[in-house]
Amino acid sequence: MEHTGYAKIGAFIAAAIIVTGAAIVMYPSRHPAPQPPTLLAETAIAQPAAPVITHVATPSSVKAIYVSSWSAGTAASMVRINKLLDAGMLNAVVIDVKDATGRLSYMPLDPELLASGVGTRRIAHLAPLIKSLHDRNIYVIGRVTVFQDSYRASIKPEEALHDLEGNVWKDSKGLLWLRPNNPEVWQYVESIGKDAYAQGFDEINVDYVRFPSDGNLKNIDVSSFTDSKQNMIAAFFAHLDATLRKESHIPLSADIFGLTLSAKDDLGIGQKLELIAPHVDYVCPMIYPSHFSSGSYGFKNPADHPYEVIEHSMSDGLAKLKAAGLPATALRPWLQDFNLGAIYTADKVQAQIDAVHAVGLQSWLMWDAKNVYTSSVYK
Repeated sequence: MEHTGYAKIGAFIAAAIIVTGAAIVMYPSRHPAPQPPTLLAETAIAQPAAPVITHVATPSSVKAIYVSSWSAGTAASMVRINKLLDAGMLNAVVIDVKDATGRLSYMPLDPELLASGVGTRRIAHLAPLIKSLHDRNIYVIGRVTVFQDSYRASIKPEEALHDLEGNVWKDSKGLLWLRPNNPEVWQYVESIGKDAYAQGFDEINVDYVRFPSDGNLKNIDVSSFTDSKQNMIAAFFAHLDATLRKESHIPLSADIFGLTLSAKDDLGIGQKLELIAPHVDYVCPMIYPSHFSSGSYGFKNPADHPYEVIEHSMSDGLAKLKAAGLPATALRPWLQDFNLGAIYTADKVQAQIDAVHAVGLQSWLMWDAKNVYTSSVYK
């Protein structure tokens, strides 16, 4: 999910996407809540030994919560998270592999990744962490932010988006982006996915697989774009499909804007449900009710109507998959357990889960950037 703290997509998109007569508010960037400074590995460090890994099979219905790298690397936070996991309903977690900083949460095994300096020690003891989760039979999903990546773009500017003056382009937050059609970028993401799987993550979840949505978009140099945005994004997914799924047998999921379930076009960012779904095991739309604008689906404040918003949005997505001959089970949404637009009580969180079940699906992922979840929902 590109979650709390999100930047709205340009007005030209909002004007183009109408759902039951109302435009849906675009999703902000998914940045974890501010945390203490990380201890980055800036000097050469000996390559860690590869752990002995036994993977957990993908559950038939995934019920997961998001755990930031900060929480995953902090013993006290994991005590709290483990209490939720031990309550019985949850069977999976989503942990950051590479977040909005562009840095990995841990030290990679891959020699080239290690030499690039991308590793950190936010999660200093990754192998014991994953083992403790696997011992609980918890499925561990690794989230990788892809094209929004200030670190890689700064050390490999030739792989970054540039402006018309020849400088590395920056979005409205000053963040850098990689070129979605660059084969070296594709290989880089592939290497991160394979390294994460080798370290014990059971599934790779890719986020920010899109073109930028905010900043001076007209100043992006598009001279290297030889195809439509939606086709370039689809080509990237085809590469991951071939290398991660088919070649390495790694389960793969993709986070997309919730608007893609109802939109007729690619939102100007290259995301089309029908072009992405064939190349991944699961598509994870971020359908937080708080991010739909007033009037959507006939509600003045959609955040107050989580059941109806989720049911309507998911139904639109399922209809698209059916029309494309794709399985309904390819849809695994992100839901919200945070206050925005309304106070999200246990009833409102549960209503979203009920709506997913109502359309015939069982899997979902729950987001809160601070990882403070409504515990009574997950018993």
